[in-house]
Amino acid sequence: MDEVQQIESRLASSRAKLLASVEGLDEAAWGWRPADGRWSVRLTLAHVGSAHWSHLEVARSVAAGKTIDLPGFELDEWNEARVAERAGWTTEQVLADLQAAQQATFAFMAELDAEKLEARGTHPALGEISVGQALRIIALHDSLHRREILKLLREMDA
Repeated sequence: MDEVQQIESRLASSRAKLLASVEGLDEAAWGWRPADGRWSVRLTLAHVGSAHWSHLEVARSVAAGKTIDLPGFELDEWNEARVAERAGWTTEQVLADLQAAQQATFAFMAELDAEKLEARGTHPALGEISVGQALRIIALHDSLHRREILKLLREMDA
């Protein structure tokens, strides 16, 4: 298995685990927010989708030798704004967006070779990064938010 296939396998696995963590939830569970104001499951997954698209954009730009210039970029503000744009989305829209982002990523990866995977550029929040690293971050991000969702669901049931 080459590196592109390894990354693709990791992306598929992390997304499957993330989606399995919310399988069978009713609408009340999708929308429940703790008193401290953290995101609901729906908003968390809306964020995961938005971040996935953003990381894919970074990977595409770096692979093409382009620079993403976002003067004054602030990650928390960026994330809050993207989630606010998606706040009215239904569960079905959020899930469809996650699937579309994954499919677009796999289509992009089908065009990658080892050289493009190692191409380096600048991520607005993380600094210098390779295409492969940008793609690996998507899987890591899924895993991080899966743990947050599982914690949220335990709190909801408490």
